[in-house]
Amino acid sequence: MKSEVQAINKRWHEEHKMPPNAPMDERIEWHLAHAAECGCRPIPPSVLKAMDERGLLVPTPRSLK
Repeated sequence: MKSEVQAINKRWHEEHKMPPNAPMDERIEWHLAHAAECGCRPIPPSVLKAMDERGLLVPTPRSLK
């Protein structure tokens, strides 16, 4: 099943820039917030892997509603 991609939330992106070379914990936090506020793209595999390694639950589109 392919993940559903929605339109970009331009305002959220403008207000929430990820710094260059952000540490993984910051990237995880950003991508979780992004998944809740904007559906323009899925969480990258590297971030999903890091979440799994930390024992964090990966959100589903349904859980974010």
